[in-house]
Amino acid sequence: MKTSRMSRVELAQSTLPDLKTALSMTAKRQNIKKIAVTYDLNPQQLYNNLALNDPDRNPTLHQFELITEYARDHGDLDQILDALSLITGCVWLPMPKLEGAEESELFSGLADLVSRVGKMTSDVRDALADGKVDQDELAVLEKSLHRLCQSGFSLVEAARCFGGE
Repeated sequence: MKTSRMSRVELAQSTLPDLKTALSMTAKRQNIKKIAVTYDLNPQQLYNNLALNDPDRNPTLHQFELITEYARDHGDLDQILDALSLITGCVWLPMPKLEGAEESELFSGLADLVSRVGKMTSDVRDALADGKVDQDELAVLEKSLHRLCQSGFSLVEAARCFGGE
């Protein structure tokens, strides 16, 4: 049975991105010109350094720091943290809001965990459908695992807060 490969967009949404892709996609979502104006950067130079079709250009460390700061301030940091996880082999964990967790939040967290287990299960099934796991399928599994770990951590932290610690 021949399976079709994912498009670039599907792959980007289903996997952990490399750092340049994460910075580029985040900057585009947040508006490159706004970021450039906020930090007094040359917008064309920033755009050029983030161009995914030009492997010879990359964002500078300063641009990386400023895009990350802007993304953090606008609640859009996940994709950049995902890319850093890929580089470091670590899983980043969101810090839960520990004030006044309610029972409904625990059940919501449990539902999210079960949903992520289901997603991981379905991703494994899809990956094994043709009898081998290719690099794209492995990348999808890697992202599913990251999200599963994050969900489990959030549930335990909500339970800790609920317990009064």
